[in-house]
Parts: sequence; structure tokens; C-alpha cells
Amino acid sequence: MLELILFGTFLFLAVFNAGNMTTLQIQHYGIYPFVGKETFSEYMQANNKSARIPSILPAMLLLISNIIMLFIRPQFIAGSEVILFLALNVAALISTFKWPRKLQGQMAITGYDENKIKLLLTTNWIRTTLFLLQGIIAVSITMQALKP
Repeated sequence: MLELILFGTFLFLAVFNAGNMTTLQIQHYGIYPFVGKETFSEYMQANNKSARIPSILPAMLLLISNIIMLFIRPQFIAGSEVILFLALNVAALISTFKWPRKLQGQMAITGYDENKIKLLLTTNWIRTTLFLLQGIIAVSITMQALKP
């Protein structure tokens, strides 16, 4: 039973993070140029602070549940699939620290920077794709497990 609760938690977080990151990529980051250059630094500070619960916490919980699944997992999910999820999570984490987190942190101090915004929009597709892949694979595994 614990294995199913853990996988259910992982599934929820995988789908949540896929949707959340896609929304950030398509809607939120795309409006940065319209925020206004004179208040952009303050906006980024507020943005970075407000991201803790809806974005950072679910991503960290996804990673933690993934690590736990290395030791406790339902029979319908292979160990290699858990390792694939871990690779996707680690790649997303590395991507986050290499580009989005760094760029957003810099713009919170320095303010509006068109080149940094373009780089953020471009490189964040890596993280978005990784979370989408993870969500799609997790849903696929669930659908296979539910087949009669």
C-alpha cells in the first residue's frame, strides 16, 4: 500500500510540475517585456520570493519522492524507469541552476535585461521538456498498470 501512495504522490507531482512549468514557460515568462523596465527589479524580487511554494516546493518534493522510489516502488514500475525519472529530475535541477535561477536572480538585482530574458525563454524549454517527458511517462506507466 505504501508503494501505491508513494507512486500516486509521484504521479501527481510529475503531472503538476509538467503543467506548472509549461504555464510558466508559455504565459509567465513571455510577459516579462511588458512588466516595465523601471520596476522590473522589484517585480523579479517578488516573483522569485513567491515561487517558493507553487514552483520550488513541488519540484523538490518530486525529486524526493523519486529518490524514495529507488527503494520503495510498486511492482508495475521497473527500476530502470525510476532511474530514468531520476535522470530527468537531476537534469531539470542542473538546468534550473545553470540558467533560470541564475538569470532570475541576476535580474532581481540588475533589473530588465532583454538578452537575459531571451536566454531565459530559450533555456527554460530544457526544463519544461524534461518535466513534460516525466509527466507523460508517469501517466503512461499508470495507464499500462490499470489495463485489465
